[in-house]
Amino acid sequence: MKTGKNYWLYKIRILIFLPFVAACAGNTAGKNSADNPGEPLWQKLTTDFEVVALVYHRFGDSRYPSTNTRVSVFEEHLKYLSDNGFKSFTVSDLLNDTSALAEKSKKVLITVDDGFASFYENGIPLLEKYEMKATLYVNTESVGWGDYLSWEQLKELRNKGIEIGSHSHQHKYFLNEPDSLRTKVFEEDLLKAEALFEKHLGIIPKTYAYPYGEFSDDMVEVIKKQDYDIAFAQNSGVLSNTSHPYAVPRFPVAGSHVSMEQFISKVNMHPLKVRKEDQLPIIVKSAEKPAYSIQLVGEALSGPFNCFIGGQPSPEAISLDGNQLSFSFNVPNNRRRTPVTITTRTPDGQWHWFSRLLINPDVAE
Repeated sequence: MKTGKNYWLYKIRILIFLPFVAACAGNTAGKNSADNPGEPLWQKLTTDFEVVALVYHRFGDSRYPSTNTRVSVFEEHLKYLSDNGFKSFTVSDLLNDTSALAEKSKKVLITVDDGFASFYENGIPLLEKYEMKATLYVNTESVGWGDYLSWEQLKELRNKGIEIGSHSHQHKYFLNEPDSLRTKVFEEDLLKAEALFEKHLGIIPKTYAYPYGEFSDDMVEVIKKQDYDIAFAQNSGVLSNTSHPYAVPRFPVAGSHVSMEQFISKVNMHPLKVRKEDQLPIIVKSAEKPAYSIQLVGEALSGPFNCFIGGQPSPEAISLDGNQLSFSFNVPNNRRRTPVTITTRTPDGQWHWFSRLLINPDVAE
């Protein structure tokens, strides 16, 4: 694996060999190994398991309501988890403890993106009060900026048991890069972040969260090549033994998604298990009508199934043929990211959830 210390040497090599890589890429279309990911340690566990991952951003910062969670609401969330037998982990601690994964106890991963100072000021005291663990995903370019944590504060958080994960260097819209350059740009950004983590914290994180939750097959390949254990998206769902290791869902808990009714529903949700290749985002264009299907795996769920496009019920019919669930819809206009969510309820009242992200890079934010 390349470390921060050999970042610049690696960059020179990339510049030398990029033409050869580009030439070869045209000969491998349709055979991307992102559809056949490797097996990190946690994926080798044969026992079924379920873990709810939550993603927060800001705490008590009303200037940015769509990414903010009120402090009182965050405390209600933690109190519910504590009172109802949930055990929290840092991401790496859980993934490297297969015995903990195999336990039937309720498990939760509290993740926080971006590294805003409000996490240090308003989030940490409550985590300590309820003895909860968390993983903070940091974009390294922003460290020390006005509303962001400093390297010294990040060191202090590590000493408190907070895991630091990578959230890129520049927090870019990588899907805006031309297809021919995206791999190079993304890998250089990843290695730049690694170099800064190693310089300032003495670590190179092994877990990653994609900026804006956007990623593509070629970005998955970079994460896989650099030996990361897991990479998180931002479409909602439940981590399980059938999850793609580099397309792991998280439930958002900010803005309009923070009510206790919503929270209780999310942390008690079960996965709707599908093939790994069906979990990767789909790149689309406005008004396109893709033929969309997912293949169910694991326990047999016969429906009925509900479909939501961007949070709105879809009027389109859903057909189930064996374990293949198929449907069609029109891609919304002027929307960059649109989640397609499928839910079903079993006879015993348990809800199962799956979502896949549609990304339209032609729409600016």
